[in-house]
Amino acid sequence: MVLLTLVIGVSNVLLGFAAAVYLGFGPPGLTETWEAMTGNPPAGKLSAQTTAEEESIKEFVEGLASISLEDMLDSDADDEMSVEPYDELYDDDAAELMAPDDPENWELDEKLIETSILKLNIAMMKSGARATEIDTRLRECRGSTDKQTIETCLAMLREDCETYLSEQNMEAEKFSERIGELGELQSLGEEIETTNLEQAFQIETTLSNLEFTDFSSDLEAANLRLLEEINNLRVARHNLRDNQEAAFLAIARYENRLDDIEQRLFIDPLTKICSRIGVETTLHRWWTQGRHKSRPMNGMLFDLDAFGEINKEHGCLVGDKMLRLISQFMEGEVGKGDLVGRFAGQRFLVLVFDVGPQAAVRTAEKLRQSIAKTSFRHEERRIKLTAAVGIAEVSPEDTEEKLFARLEEALVEAKKAGGNLSFIHNGNKTEEIEPPDLKTKPAKFLI
Repeated sequence: MVLLTLVIGVSNVLLGFAAAVYLGFGPPGLTETWEAMTGNPPAGKLSAQTTAEEESIKEFVEGLASISLEDMLDSDADDEMSVEPYDELYDDDAAELMAPDDPENWELDEKLIETSILKLNIAMMKSGARATEIDTRLRECRGSTDKQTIETCLAMLREDCETYLSEQNMEAEKFSERIGELGELQSLGEEIETTNLEQAFQIETTLSNLEFTDFSSDLEAANLRLLEEINNLRVARHNLRDNQEAAFLAIARYENRLDDIEQRLFIDPLTKICSRIGVETTLHRWWTQGRHKSRPMNGMLFDLDAFGEINKEHGCLVGDKMLRLISQFMEGEVGKGDLVGRFAGQRFLVLVFDVGPQAAVRTAEKLRQSIAKTSFRHEERRIKLTAAVGIAEVSPEDTEEKLFARLEEALVEAKKAGGNLSFIHNGNKTEEIEPPDLKTKPAKFLI
């Protein structure tokens, strides 16, 4: 009872004091403070035109007075005041990262040639979203495909191709005009230009196929043919995306501007973990701080085996869900101070601190074996997934590029050996890891 009386008394005093200050009756020091904080003079200094505002304040104060103590102390109020704990992504210096959910509203620096690459990627992201919608519609009606669905999806795919081709051509022309700005990296710009031409050629081929293929006589065959065309576009789009992202980073690294990249690009919009750009900018910061010299560090590069076939058979919507689940699993299995990022389409980079090569191999094998024992169910169909892994220890003399090269070399050997294996690069050559039996438990996910 005493506590209740105290709360009511303090609330009334504070409300009355705030209203008095606002209306100009507070001590001179508080009056000037109000004016400095709000940019407006207190109500007592305003002309007659502020009468309506005074009435609003009066209604506000009266409204507060009418609120019961129970309402002021209810659980909803507690919920609104609660603060969620913040888990830092990489280390104590990690900045809050934002996902690029609305790329058309990014504030891009038009003076930078990387902006042209980003705009090409934005056009590609929009096209990819439209293609996923069409792909999903077609798969939902397989076995009972109707004419209306085929006609609608055909029109949508044609419109998507024409829209993307127009946007891509416009941005590609702007990029071509600026290739000379790349200096020693001009050959890199020419590679991007070539990849864009290949993408445009694939789109034009798809448009020609849509124009001259019979999509009316056999509706189920028409469904499969449209899905095939969408998959061809997807493969070309993914190659272009990886190529352009690598070029973006190469330019920023060459011009020593990795620290100036827009932070919204650090998160992969699909998986919500670190993107390739986020990975490389984080490593650049770590290298600048000398962490690779002061703390043991090991890298792992995972590549999901035959993932393109999963996309082709089950659709990119299913594939995207699998990528999200895998990324969440991997991030949950490493320490908070470690790094997990989507390095390319179905590739994931993991860097772990404060462990030696043997412990790193055990971590890599635990992840690989867990993925192999995981099954995904979609429409009563069971989808299995495996991954190949390349492992490398970071030496004090390493650069980021040298580390990536050794990881890539080890991963290539693991893929050549059939996948679902781990290879380690010891600094001189790659060696296959004899898989230890870690007794990982099977897991099932419904998609």
